Amino acid sequence: MANNFESLNNLEGSVRKSSVVQERTGLVAVHMYKQFLDFQKSNQNTAEIFIRMADVMDQVVESLKQSFSVRNIPSGNIYYEIDSTKTIATINILWHTISFTSRFNIAPKALPREGNNPLFCGRIFAINGNFANLMQGTNDYDGQMKILLDNEIASLYVPAEKNQSVIMTIKHKDNQEYFLSHVDAPRDFLLKVIEIVCAGGQFHEQSPKTNFFF
Repeated sequence: MANNFESLNNLEGSVRKSSVVQERTGLVAVHMYKQFLDFQKSNQNTAEIFIRMADVMDQVVESLKQSFSVRNIPSGNIYYEIDSTKTIATINILWHTISFTSRFNIAPKALPREGNNPLFCGRIFAINGNFANLMQGTNDYDGQMKILLDNEIASLYVPAEKNQSVIMTIKHKDNQEYFLSHVDAPRDFLLKVIEIVCAGGQFHEQSPKTNFFF
């Protein structure tokens, strides 16, 4: 009889443990399901903005060509390219090359919001230089992310809900946030990045100074 009671107690304990496991894993599943839905929707919105930005890129290139032509500046080195996956766009403006990519949205990631829940969103990087050249020989995620961050000009964060603002950050302004509508974001982000890069200049390379006398 004692063995029967012991077996019953063991069974009840197993049921309680199973119930706890189901309850807690169920909460995890609900939480991750919400993240997964936000991830899917933000990725879709990010892809839409990226394609619309490519359309604006065509207008920008044609407008720049016209503007340079009337000033007798050759415009053959003004063009843009979109890769076959439609996740990398490169624009060349005379001696400047700028790349945009949405390729690295591979897991749900969020921006911290002071006083509110984190905002899950997709990200479009704008980087200084040719994406393919910069990434040459680097295949791992961490290495590629370091290259992106080292060469970042600005980023565009696209939320899952279209009634929430798209957020632009600019690296040299300490990632200060600028809020854009989903309609205006493709144009305003592209033009702002072009203005930042083309308004700047490059210094001549020089050797480090020495203390030698000649």
